[in-house]
Amino acid sequence: MPFYDRQRELTLLDNLYTRPGGQMFVLYGRRRVGKTALVAHWLESRQHPALFWTADRTSAGAQLRSLSCAIQDHLNPGQAVPADFTYGSWEIAFNEIARLAEATRLVVVLDEFTYLIEADPSLSSILQRLWDHRLKRSNLMLILTGSHAGMIEREVLAYRSPLYNRATGSLHLQPMPFGVLSDFFPAYSAEDRAIIYACVGGVPQYLELFDPGRPVEWNVQQLLSNAMILDDAGALLRDQLGEPRNYVAVVEAIASGFTRMTEIATMAGLQYSSVSKYLNVLQHLGIVERDVPATVRRPEQSKQGRYRISDHYLRFYYRFIAPARTNLERGLVQQAWQNMYKHLPEFVGLYIFEELCREWVLRQGDAGRLPFVPRRVGSFWGTGKPQIDVMALNEDDHAILLGECKWTTEPIRKRVVEDFLERAQQVIPSPAERWQVTYALFSRRGFTDEARQAMAEHKCLWVDLDQLDADLRAC
Repeated sequence: MPFYDRQRELTLLDNLYTRPGGQMFVLYGRRRVGKTALVAHWLESRQHPALFWTADRTSAGAQLRSLSCAIQDHLNPGQAVPADFTYGSWEIAFNEIARLAEATRLVVVLDEFTYLIEADPSLSSILQRLWDHRLKRSNLMLILTGSHAGMIEREVLAYRSPLYNRATGSLHLQPMPFGVLSDFFPAYSAEDRAIIYACVGGVPQYLELFDPGRPVEWNVQQLLSNAMILDDAGALLRDQLGEPRNYVAVVEAIASGFTRMTEIATMAGLQYSSVSKYLNVLQHLGIVERDVPATVRRPEQSKQGRYRISDHYLRFYYRFIAPARTNLERGLVQQAWQNMYKHLPEFVGLYIFEELCREWVLRQGDAGRLPFVPRRVGSFWGTGKPQIDVMALNEDDHAILLGECKWTTEPIRKRVVEDFLERAQQVIPSPAERWQVTYALFSRRGFTDEARQAMAEHKCLWVDLDQLDADLRAC
């Protein structure tokens, strides 16, 4: 398959490779995000000598035998290795790796390293001792990957881990940004790519499920009967969490539109006092995010927090697939598809389009293309106050941007602009005359001339979907 983007990650690997001495790089992230593909592409494109081995969920003895055979195959390429060959211990195996890396730089990849730790919890201590006494003085570049982010952080990166402070580099690999989808689907419109992004986000293996030669609606319908899409939600949470039942209940509550902690506790059937623990873990794993109004300077102290699912696939799964799971497993797809087809535009507009608009403001501000550089970018809501889709501000400059997002099938008209201006006036901090105000209107289908005339007396940015798409691709 073609390989897209990831230039920052490839540069990080290049820099570590050129450093003298032993290097330990820890690469982790949710399943399907492209960890193995990233390392494999880097090795293939750079032609570095490497030993690439993938662990499996099996016994410690079977793991050691598999790694031992891989080392022997690297030592004697093309020669058959007896199926029962194994080194006597992990120490012997890693000392053999150290010997291979004495004279020249060697990359050794232990893919899904967390499976090794599951099979033998003492392995972290063994590797720490060997790293300190031999491996760090060799020419070894050791790459450890894992899909269980919690275990990687606990057993490799955390202060109490034997391997703490041994890694010379680490990266929590994230899904690809929206702009990269144009590489995957060059013939699709920005609107089609927004729909895809709403369903599966920027996870490469999910994107590869789509047939670029078919209409996007056909592709989305196929997701309803795809085994990977049906099964990955449970697997993702099991990967990260030992007992996922209560976490699933919390995620389901948020996906159903209950975003405040009291609402989540009620819908999940959990004690209010315990929900914060589950939410903190889900936030740490990047599954859930806590939003506060953009005007809040200390988010951690605010009681106005609302929670949302940040993983696009999980948000899509729990909104459309989980409620219809029983029928889908029986092959009854049409009912679920009709429901999805009816509500998907609202889903895209409420989540993805607004998120992309806020991302656009953040990127444009950082690039110096706005009237000011925002300190914070988000949205706004409050008791007795109207909701604003996009808000960015810089208190030092007394500058604020207020934005409205419309994912409708018609252009933004005059009445939309007038309603937005009326609501926007209510949220400008006092005294309003001290603030430099910029408005922004984001539209799926453009703007009428009357709408532009209604904003004539104000500084306004007009951003249609094609411009939004082009700017985010340029980033």
